[in-house]
Amino acid sequence: MEKLVSSLVASLSILVLTGCDGAQDPKPGPVPIAPSMDTSRDILSTNLALDVTAMTGEATIVLAGSESTGASLEVPGLSVTSVASPDSTLPIQYAVQDGRLDVGVPESSDPIELRISYSFATQSNFDGYLAEKLTFLWPRFCGNLFPCKSAPSEGVSFTMQLSGIPMGDTAVFPAEIPSDAPTYMPAFALGNYTYVMLGKTTAGTEVGVYHLPGEEAAMMEGTKDLTAFFDWLEKTYGEYTFGGKVASVSANWGPGAYGGMEHHPYWHIARDAMNDPVTHAHEAAHGWFGDGVRIACWEDFVLSEGTVSYLAARAIEAVGGTTAGQAVWDGYQSELDAVLPTEDTILMLDTCNEIDLIVHPLWSNVTYMKGAFFFKAVEAQVGRDKLDAAIKKFYGTHKNAAARMQDMIDTIQAETGADISVHVNGWLKGMGKP
Repeated sequence: MEKLVSSLVASLSILVLTGCDGAQDPKPGPVPIAPSMDTSRDILSTNLALDVTAMTGEATIVLAGSESTGASLEVPGLSVTSVASPDSTLPIQYAVQDGRLDVGVPESSDPIELRISYSFATQSNFDGYLAEKLTFLWPRFCGNLFPCKSAPSEGVSFTMQLSGIPMGDTAVFPAEIPSDAPTYMPAFALGNYTYVMLGKTTAGTEVGVYHLPGEEAAMMEGTKDLTAFFDWLEKTYGEYTFGGKVASVSANWGPGAYGGMEHHPYWHIARDAMNDPVTHAHEAAHGWFGDGVRIACWEDFVLSEGTVSYLAARAIEAVGGTTAGQAVWDGYQSELDAVLPTEDTILMLDTCNEIDLIVHPLWSNVTYMKGAFFFKAVEAQVGRDKLDAAIKKFYGTHKNAAARMQDMIDTIQAETGADISVHVNGWLKGMGKP
C-alpha cells in the first residue's frame, strides 16, 4: 500500500508538473495598428472599380512609404464597409469620423496598398454622382465618389473600371489617367452616346466628341476645329500627358447649365454649349493648365482659368484667323464689363488654401476674364513669341506638378527679361481694369 501511494504521488507530481507547463500564457502576437490621422500621407495611385447600379466601389489606393503608421482620406459621401491590405499580415483597423477615414498602416519604406470597399450615393448639387448619370467632382467633392484628398496640389494617377451599366447606355470614362492629375479630374458619363472621331494631331493624339441624340448640328459647329486647336496647343506648349485619345463629352447637366468641366482626357461640355468653339477650346486647354499643371492653392485659381481663357482665344485665332480671334476677345470684354460692377475682386492673394473657393469672389467670370486680359497685356509688352516660349518653359518645368501664379510671373520675367509688374498690379492685384 505504501508503494502504491508513493507511485500515485509520483504520478500526480508528473501530471501536475506537466499541467503547469502546458498552462503557461502564450507569447503575445502582433497587435493591429490603431487608426490615426495623417492627412500628409502621399497617394501614388488610385484604381477605381465602380458598380453604377449597385452604387458600390472598391478603391485600390497605393500610399507612398512612410515612417508614419497613419493615413487619412476624405470620404464625406461614402459608407466604408471594409479596408484591407495585401502588404500587411494583420487586419487593417480603420475609423470614420466627420467625413474622414483614418487607417492604421505598418511603417514601411515601400509603398503600401489599401483596398477600400464602400458604397456611394446620388448627389443633387453638382457634388458627386448625379441623377443625370454623370459625375461632377470640382472643386473638392472627390470624396463623394471615392476616398481621396481634395487639396488642389494633390496629384494622383488613376485607372478605372465601371460595371452595372444600364442597358442601352454607353459609359464614357478614361480606363487610365497615366500621369499625376488633380483628384477632381476622373469622371464618367452614362447615356445614349455616339462617338465621332474628328481627327488626329501631328503628335498622333486622337481627337473626338461624344454627343447625345439631337446634338449632331450643334456638335459639328462647336468641334469642327477642335483637332486643330489641340494640335496647336501641343505644338506651341508641349506634349499632352493624359493619354493618346481625347474628346469633348456632352454633359446633361440640366436646363440653364452652360460651360464645361476639365475632366481630361474626356472633358465635359454642357449640352447648351456644344455649339460653342470657345468652350471646347477652353476645356481642351485645361490639359496644359489646371490639369497638366495643377494649382498649388485655391487662391491660384487664375493660373488655371485665366491662362486657359487666354489660350482658348489664341488657339481660335491660330486656326480661324485674326477676325475669329478678335471675336473671342470682344466676347471676353463684354463678359468682363458685365461682371465687374458687382463681382470684381483681387485675383492674387497671399494665403494658401485658406478660402472656400465655392463661396469666394474668385469663383466668378472676373477671374477668367481679368486673367486672360493680363496675359494679353503681357503679350503686347514682350511679344507673342517670347510669351509663348515662357509659357512653354513654365509648362515643361511644372507639368504633372503643382505651381502658384507667382511661379508663372517669375518664369515670364526670367525668360523675357521684362518687368511685367504693371500688369500684375493692374490686372491681378488691383480692382477694376487698368
